Amino acid sequence: MSADPPRPAAEPVELVPVNRSHRAVLENLGQLYRHDLSGAYRHLPNPDGTFNNRRLDLFLAGADPERRALLITAAGALGGFVMTSAAEGGGRSISDFFIVRALRRSGAGREAARQVIAMTPGRWSIAFQVYNPGVQRFWTQVATDVAGDSWAMHDEPPAAGRPPDTWITFHTDHRQRHS
Repeated sequence: MSADPPRPAAEPVELVPVNRSHRAVLENLGQLYRHDLSGAYRHLPNPDGTFNNRRLDLFLAGADPERRALLITAAGALGGFVMTSAAEGGGRSISDFFIVRALRRSGAGREAARQVIAMTPGRWSIAFQVYNPGVQRFWTQVATDVAGDSWAMHDEPPAAGRPPDTWITFHTDHRQRHS
């Protein structure tokens, strides 16, 4: 009977703003992220073995200054990325969030999410797909961490070629909290 190998260290968690020198790193992590989503989206890789990632392409093109990307490190090792953008109706949105499998359920993702939200107080909107029960639990825990019980969740109809989104909305500025 063999024990599982030890989990990688998950602390401290740091966010590193992405710049041009991180392009290949973000593209590589983006492929892992798109692979994770391929089951729900029913996407197959391109003939060259890569997946399309339109939002990552938009960020890398620099077309929208409101799009931000941060690498997530845990104990100094690369652990994932988070991308934010302006939310429809105001505020910010976490548009993409990825933690490598070795760090999932270690607390590193939750800490990274709290840190990115703390960077921009105000209204936040985060979409996820309920086909993954762990992701709903994750985002409701994050919302509770940053906004207490003052968050709301609602479903939206599916966009063409995508599973339906569930949204969590909250305010981190307690003086203006309206969901």
